[in-house]
Amino acid sequence: MAQLPPLAPVPSPAVRRTIPSNDWENCLDAWMTLLGIRLNLSDQQFKAAATEDTSVPPFLGSYYQYTAAGDSSLQSGPKGRQLRKLCFLTTRRFLLDVPNPPENLLDWRLLGNLCCCYPSSATLKTSLSKAWEFHHDKITSSIDKAKSSVMKNLASANSSSNPEVLSDIRRLTILASVLPACGQALMAGSDFLDTIAEAYQSRNAREEFRRILVANIYVSLISLLKEPVNLSSLLDQLFSLKAAARVGAPKMKKESTLLSDLVCSSDLLIRLEKYLVNNPQKRGQDLLVSLRAYQAESQSLHHRYQRRKKIDKGKNASSDPVIPEHLHAHKMSLVTQVQDLFPDLGSAFVIRLLDFYNDNPETIVAQLLDDSLPMELQALDRTEQLPPTAEPHHVHMSPQPTPPAVPSPQLEHIPARRNVFDNDIDIAELSRSGDGSGKLHFGRVDADETADTVLADRSQHATNKAAILSALATFDSDDDERDDTYDATDVGGAIDGPTGADGEADAEKQARRAVDIDATLFRTYKSNPGLFARDSGTRRSQPRQSLKRETEMTDEAIEGWAVMLARDSKRLARLEGQFAMDAGGAGGGALNQPELRSTSYRRPQPAEDGNEGSDEGESSGHGGSRGRGSGGGGRGGRGRGGGRGRGRGGGPQSGGQGQADNAASRQRKEENKGSRANHNRRQQHAKKMARGGLPG
Repeated sequence: MAQLPPLAPVPSPAVRRTIPSNDWENCLDAWMTLLGIRLNLSDQQFKAAATEDTSVPPFLGSYYQYTAAGDSSLQSGPKGRQLRKLCFLTTRRFLLDVPNPPENLLDWRLLGNLCCCYPSSATLKTSLSKAWEFHHDKITSSIDKAKSSVMKNLASANSSSNPEVLSDIRRLTILASVLPACGQALMAGSDFLDTIAEAYQSRNAREEFRRILVANIYVSLISLLKEPVNLSSLLDQLFSLKAAARVGAPKMKKESTLLSDLVCSSDLLIRLEKYLVNNPQKRGQDLLVSLRAYQAESQSLHHRYQRRKKIDKGKNASSDPVIPEHLHAHKMSLVTQVQDLFPDLGSAFVIRLLDFYNDNPETIVAQLLDDSLPMELQALDRTEQLPPTAEPHHVHMSPQPTPPAVPSPQLEHIPARRNVFDNDIDIAELSRSGDGSGKLHFGRVDADETADTVLADRSQHATNKAAILSALATFDSDDDERDDTYDATDVGGAIDGPTGADGEADAEKQARRAVDIDATLFRTYKSNPGLFARDSGTRRSQPRQSLKRETEMTDEAIEGWAVMLARDSKRLARLEGQFAMDAGGAGGGALNQPELRSTSYRRPQPAEDGNEGSDEGESSGHGGSRGRGSGGGGRGGRGRGGGRGRGRGGGPQSGGQGQADNAASRQRKEENKGSRANHNRRQQHAKKMARGGLPG
């Protein structure tokens, strides 16, 4: 096959400034034509001609170099955008369709510049991944040369101020971010990382230089977490940085290091933690814990937050020239953007630049910085301003009186609002009506009408009789009305709690339930006090869940019960005593044995007045014979009164001190009678009625 026509490399910006615009357009057309010829060849023809085509690598290398450096003139305009597309397609075909592409196409500088020109292209990432599969040996060899070159340049004294060193590191960083395999090749071994760490710690290292180094190491380390994952190499590199920073050493200096900047200004630890969550590893987790502690200690050394610049809201007086009315506001904003960087340029000159470069201020700024404007634009006056327009003339009218009010037009008839209450009787209107047609009357309607005349009127007799008979038919004589004689409101006293058999049964049931819950909790507390701990692990445990189901209590209630029991020593002693009694008794019963009253009959003792004893004497057993009789054989009572107590029949009956005691007792009784006695009797009466007793 005949040899393809060669491609000339892209000239430098200084040379391009001397080329007339027509000749430059012809150069773009020639490049697009030659690239189109190569893309239109068949696969077989292209493979045969690509091995001998030595002009493509220099052209693509020069194009990507100047484009990555910020020269936007190669991409401006329709022809520039088309050339950019053809260059990418040509590079992709050489890398993927040719078994042995030219070596210069696999150079790390060309690949790095390629990634800078197409930073957000998903097709580029896919293409480079496939190219790595086909030519990984050649690309790895080129990366090794890049490592050696960067390490040699960093070892020099003025490496932090050398622009070539900074551009090479940036190029490697971008290449590793697009192609993770290149980042893994950079992290092979520890020599590259050690050199970067030493350069970071150098005395003449500037802040910008350090950021470039941190970005390169971060991207390279993150690439080890991408497919194929190499976690072991990542942990080795982090341990190496940790040892260099002397993390955890007794005499560790609190200074900025490559590791501290890496963990404080990036999300490396977050990515590592996410990976270890899915793939746990003891070595990695221990390292992560130590790096988290080191991050907290070094956080104050790195301030990556930039202050917001004050936003100019444009409320000051405008000093711009008067804009013609036909000039669009959007184009004037573009003029302002260019004049902010080049205030010496006139507005009319900037308008001409925008017309020439299709309203692209970035291209205009790049051309002005490189001083590469075409000859016809360089010949123009740069200080030319737009002609100001005359301000609008305001006609000041003499004050005029307020015009008379114009009557509003007649509105259409709106129907009145109606609802379901419209037909209701208004008592106020009835009371004001004097025609007697209303239904509301004060007093008798007919003042002359008497009972005799009403009874004598038989006109409505049949109607009234039918109404009475209808009401009687619906009355059931067997339906007894509810008897409210003994309601609590009619008894005259207050009754605490529910009344009746149901209320007493509910209260006893609740009391037994409370005792059973206390017994369950106390047994559990004695056997396993840790079950009442206030932590999430205990709350999620199976014994706690079983205790909750058994007692029907929440976690907070169970834990609060234990806290209150620990604070109340008396309650603890009482429960321990009851628990011991329960364990020594029948077992399995309630902790608290209810007190059982005696059911045997006790004959009440007669009082002084000859009446039988009260209910208190009947229910008190032997207490009824103590202090009630006026005489008899008591056990050591004072005077003639039998019994031990000082009841109504006890005590001396006559003479001496006994009379004084009786007088004092009666006085105290009279004093307290109004405050307690009557109320006590009323309460006792209410309780008796609640039990179903009958009065009398």
